[in-house]
Amino acid sequence: MGCGDSGPEIFKVTGTVSFEGTPLTEGSITLEDNNTGVADSFDIGPNGSYVAEMPAGSYLVSVQPPMVEVADSANSEGGEEFKRVSNVPQRYWSSYESKLSVSVTGETSFDVNMTKR
Repeated sequence: MGCGDSGPEIFKVTGTVSFEGTPLTEGSITLEDNNTGVADSFDIGPNGSYVAEMPAGSYLVSVQPPMVEVADSANSEGGEEFKRVSNVPQRYWSSYESKLSVSVTGETSFDVNMTKR
């Protein structure tokens, strides 16, 4: 048995996701590093908090509502789609449109307060 590469050091990123100052109660937050291809999504807890574990990097950030099951209909197959919610404006669903970013160089705190405009 030899020594292998243990991979990059992983850091904890914590924070709260809110809309107009009110913490979300569901959904997910995604961190994406376009330079390295590293990306992962993390659940938002009932008090708006999340805990992510990521290697050092510069991440674009997006927030998504939860997914819900959709039944088959006459026009389409069932599956999953984003739940329709008013507290996650659609521009935050995409890391390119959200304009949110975070730099992770160690333990990091990053809060997101989404707004209507």
